[in-house]
Amino acid sequence: MAMMELAAARRQGTGKEINRKRLVQGKVPGIIYGKGLETRALEFERRSLEKFLTTARRGTVVVKMNVEGDSGASESFAVLKEVQTDPRTDRVIHVDFYEVALGRKFRIEVPIKLRGKAAGIELGGVMEQVVRSLEVECTPDNVPEFIELNVSHLGIGQSMQLGHVTFPEGVQPVEKDMKMTIASVHTPRVEEVVTPTPEEGAEAAEGASVAEPAEKDKEKP
Repeated sequence: MAMMELAAARRQGTGKEINRKRLVQGKVPGIIYGKGLETRALEFERRSLEKFLTTARRGTVVVKMNVEGDSGASESFAVLKEVQTDPRTDRVIHVDFYEVALGRKFRIEVPIKLRGKAAGIELGGVMEQVVRSLEVECTPDNVPEFIELNVSHLGIGQSMQLGHVTFPEGVQPVEKDMKMTIASVHTPRVEEVVTPTPEEGAEAAEGASVAEPAEKDKEKP
């Protein structure tokens, strides 16, 4: 898959107040970490970061990160792990990246996309996607943006299982249960409406109390 590039700079100083000032200046704080690696505090230009996130959120993307002021390697490879947003404005306020090594396998969640309209839907069936992402193991240069499944042949009562999935070369699922259901077409659930039978209605009428006439309404002798 093609890699994206993203510029970053080492972040000096931490804390809510300092990060708040960065956000006002058009910068977004973040971190990059990895297995056995030092966690580094970074900052990104908001405009370039948001452009990257627009693409990254549509699938799984490996990014080549050029870190300004970083001692040692001038570039790192990473995948997006978490995006924090302001609940009031929905603007990005922090990002986490996981650093990976080229040529070394690692595990990552990859989204699943269904393609086609299942044949069973034309007959009144309902498509249900049970699994929306799969954890796979691969090297950074083999990470698929998503896994696509063609479900157009599925009829009512049929399903796509993990064993039906064709993975790209160099990509293996972590899950070993090949019978795990990913998507299925089933008949729509109909709620049963219970109506009282005539016998039940008659019993209810017999059990009802009969009002006695008021004392003043009784006939005088």
